[in-house]
Amino acid sequence: MTRRFGTVRDWMTHLPETVPVDCSIRAALGRMRNSRIRHLLVVDGDRLVGIVSNRDLRRLLAGDLPPDLLAQPVSRIMTEGPVTAAPEMPIAAAARLLLERKIGSLPVRDGDAIIGVLTTSDALEALLAVVERPGA
Repeated sequence: MTRRFGTVRDWMTHLPETVPVDCSIRAALGRMRNSRIRHLLVVDGDRLVGIVSNRDLRRLLAGDLPPDLLAQPVSRIMTEGPVTAAPEMPIAAAARLLLERKIGSLPVRDGDAIIGVLTTSDALEALLAVVERPGA
């Protein structure tokens, strides 16, 4: 199955965007807008500590904001201890994990090193590559 569909490493985005745990919510929002991404990995040094998504930010911006909220650290709104994937995980298993956990991305770790991120869009690209393959 891995040979036919590939692994997470084959489909992930390499060198994902990260922000330090003390980055302001405003700066994280700006980074996501400028980079046109939906997920930011939050790190403390080299250690992955969380993830913040556009969904987290939309939920935050939908309410009445205290004046200083955007100056607060991103750690206030991040999801701590995100579910991760290994680079050699079959892409089908990663897609199932995204679906079952109802999450939009999986940080990819090789040991303790963050080497990529796999999103639902990446998983859909893998699916399309298989179903649109000649003879499929």
